[in-house]
Amino acid sequence: MTREVLHPDNLQPGDMVGPWRIVERLGLGGFARVFKVERGSRFFSMKMALRPVSDEDERSEPAGEEAAMRIEREAAALLTYSPHPNLVRVHAVDCWPHPGNGYPFIVTDLVEGDDWHVWRWKTNPNAVKLVDAFSEAVRTVGALHSRGAYHRDLKAENLLIRRTDEHVVLIDFGNVRLPGTFAETLGVPLGVFHLLPPELLEYTRSEVWKHGIPFEGGVAADLYALGIILYQGLCDHHPFDPHLSDRALTAAISTVRPTPPHIINPRAPRALSDISMKLLEKQPEARYPSTESLLQALWVAGKERTSRAWKVPLLPSTEEFPVEATPEEKEEWLSRQQGVPPEPKADEARPPAGAPQPPEEAREEVPPKERRTWRMQHLVVVSLALLAVLFLASWLVRSTLPSPHMSEPTASVGFEKGTASVLALTTSQDSAPSSGNVSLRWLAVWLCTATGLGCPAAQVRPEPEACPEEARHNTFEVLKLNEGMALQAIVDIDQPGDPNQEGSYRDGPIVGRVVQRDWSPPELPGGTLLYGKLWTGPGIQNRDGEQAVLGRYTEALLPDGRKLPVCIVLGGPEGRWRKLPGSKPGAVRLPRELPVAAVWRWP
Repeated sequence: MTREVLHPDNLQPGDMVGPWRIVERLGLGGFARVFKVERGSRFFSMKMALRPVSDEDERSEPAGEEAAMRIEREAAALLTYSPHPNLVRVHAVDCWPHPGNGYPFIVTDLVEGDDWHVWRWKTNPNAVKLVDAFSEAVRTVGALHSRGAYHRDLKAENLLIRRTDEHVVLIDFGNVRLPGTFAETLGVPLGVFHLLPPELLEYTRSEVWKHGIPFEGGVAADLYALGIILYQGLCDHHPFDPHLSDRALTAAISTVRPTPPHIINPRAPRALSDISMKLLEKQPEARYPSTESLLQALWVAGKERTSRAWKVPLLPSTEEFPVEATPEEKEEWLSRQQGVPPEPKADEARPPAGAPQPPEEAREEVPPKERRTWRMQHLVVVSLALLAVLFLASWLVRSTLPSPHMSEPTASVGFEKGTASVLALTTSQDSAPSSGNVSLRWLAVWLCTATGLGCPAAQVRPEPEACPEEARHNTFEVLKLNEGMALQAIVDIDQPGDPNQEGSYRDGPIVGRVVQRDWSPPELPGGTLLYGKLWTGPGIQNRDGEQAVLGRYTEALLPDGRKLPVCIVLGGPEGRWRKLPGSKPGAVRLPRELPVAAVWRWP
C-alpha cells in the first residue's frame, strides 16, 4: 500500500516508500526517523528526515533544507569511505514522495545488533572484551581522521555492535565535517547537552559565532566523545549528571573533574580509568593528540589483560535491564544505575550449606594420643615465644617514647567501638627522633600490632558494616542523595591553605566542609560541616593495591543548625583515596579538596 504526503512519524509497517516496504521503526532523533525496510527479500536501514524540502523558493523551509543537507552529508561521507568494514554501505539517496518536493532519505545496510549501552547491559563484558570493542571504534574514527573527516556526534547510540560477529559499526554521519566543507556549528551547540565538550560550550559563551566564525571541533572533540563512551563502559555512569539544570551542567562540564570510573566502580581497571580521564581533560591540548596515541595507550594498558581483574564482568548484575526498551526507557534505566557492591573475595568461597563432608577416616590422619602430645608441645613453645615478644615490645615502647626535654607535643585522641583509646603524638620538627629511634618505633608498632598490645600506634582500621538505619534515612530521604553520588568537600577544615593544594593528614577525627557548586543538592548546601574520622595506616589499600586512606563522615551539621547522622565516605563508594607521593607515617599527603559519596554500607 502506498500513501502520498505522509509524515514519517505516521509511516506504519506495510507502507511503501517507493520500492521500500516499511517493516518497523528502529529509532528516532531530532532530525530524522530510522526504519527497517525490505526490498527483494532483503532488509535495509532507512533514515528519513522529518522536514520536507521543495524546489520552489517560496515554499522552502530552512529546517527542511538543513535536514536535506544532513542526509546529503551522511551519504557523501559513507560513499567517500566505502567500503570500510566498520561503516555501512549506501544503497539509495532520494526524496519521498517526489524528488523535488518531499522528505529526504538514505538507505544503507541494516546492522542487526545493539548500541553500546544495550550491548553492555546484555553481555556484561569484562575489561578485555570492552577494550577490544572500544579499540575497534577508535580505529574506525582514526580512519576518518586520517582523511580529514570528523564525526562530531560520537556517542553510545551511534556505536552498533553486530550480533553475528560483535564487530563495531559506526553510524549517523549527519554532523560529519568533510575536508573542504564549511563547519556547520554556529551558536547553538549540536548534540546531547551532557555529552558536549568544554571547548564547544566556551565557543558558545564567547559569542564569536555572531561574527560568522564556526566551531571547528576536529580531533580533540572526537577524542573527548570517545572518552565519554569509555567512561560509561567502565562504570555505567555519565561523567556529568544529565538531570542537572542547563546552568549547573554547563558549569560542571567546564570546571569539574568527573569522579574517576575506578572510584565509582571498583571493578574497572585503573589503567583504563586513567585513559578515560585523560580523554575528558578540559583543555583539548591535554588530551591524546591523535587516535594513534590513544591506541598506543590502550595497548600498554592491555598488557594487564591476563590478570584476574580484567576478566571479571564489569557490572555485578544486568538482570534489571529491560531488553525490549525504547530509547527513553534505556536512558532512564542508565540514569538509575548506582554504585557497585564489592566483589566477593576469593578466600570467602566456602562449600554450600549441606554439602557432603569428607569421610571421617580421611580427616583422622593423626592418632588422637599423638595429636594431644603435639598440641601440648606446641602450646609450650608458643607461650615462651609470646613472653619473649611481650618483653621486647615493652622495652621498645619505653625506649621510643619522647623525652621530657622535647618540645610539647600535640595529641590527637580517637575512640573506636570495641577498642581502647588511641593516642597519636607529634613533636616539632626540631625535636625529631633519630633514624635509629624511628626504626625502633616501627618495630614497636609492628610488635604491638602482632601481639595485640595497647601501644601508642595508628588506629585500627574499621570493618565493613551496615550504616545505621537513621543515618541511611537522613542520607537518602532527608538530604536526597543518591548512592555513590559524588560531591566536593574540604577533607578537614583544620588543614590551613588553599583547597587546590595538598595537605598533611594523620589518624583521628576530621571535620569536612561541603563545597558549594551549581549542581549541589539544595538539601545539602555548601558550608555543611561533616564530622568523621580518618584512618591512614599502612594496611589500608584500594582495589588496585595502592596505599590509601579510609575516611568516614558520620554526622552533618547543616547551615540551619540541624545535626543529622549520615553515611558519607571519602572518595567514591570504595571509601578510600590513594596517598600522594611524599606520604609518611603520621603525615599522609592528600589533596585538601576531594569528592565524597553517599553509601548504604560502610566499606
